[in-house]
Amino acid sequence: MRLDRDEFAITYDPAKVTLAEIIATIRETGYTARVVSGEGKSSRESVVSSLPRGFALLDEALAQARRERKPVVLDFFAEWCAPCTRMEKNTFRDERVKALLERCVFVRVDTDKQANVAKRMAVEGLPDIRFALSDGRVIKQLRNFQDAESFSSELEELLRKAENK
Repeated sequence: MRLDRDEFAITYDPAKVTLAEIIATIRETGYTARVVSGEGKSSRESVVSSLPRGFALLDEALAQARRERKPVVLDFFAEWCAPCTRMEKNTFRDERVKALLERCVFVRVDTDKQANVAKRMAVEGLPDIRFALSDGRVIKQLRNFQDAESFSSELEELLRKAENK
């Protein structure tokens, strides 16, 4: 399955299939699911506004960001995640994106190996990318696949905000 935004809606008959079966099928294909009711209300928790302390991975990233006066880019991913794999193979290998990421503290967080960090950051679907300033304030969250062009634009905006901080 290849979708432009890696996001889609499913209409189904609850008399024929359960929501759990639909989510299981979606996960088998390598995607993640978020349940939204007919009123557009999501199961999403409140957005995390700052990076939590007490996790070595995040503490080290923040210390480096402060030392080097760089913003932080956290990429929450999993090996089984199809859109994450596309980003790794395409977006992160783009020369412009690589050059912009060198001006940031870039941390990839495997949600299967660092489940406690993902849970604390309220990661619900993958890929999930967070931009934070060197003081730990999260200023942007990107969900779903990001192509090189749109991701580089987002990185440029992050770097502008970090310089004006």
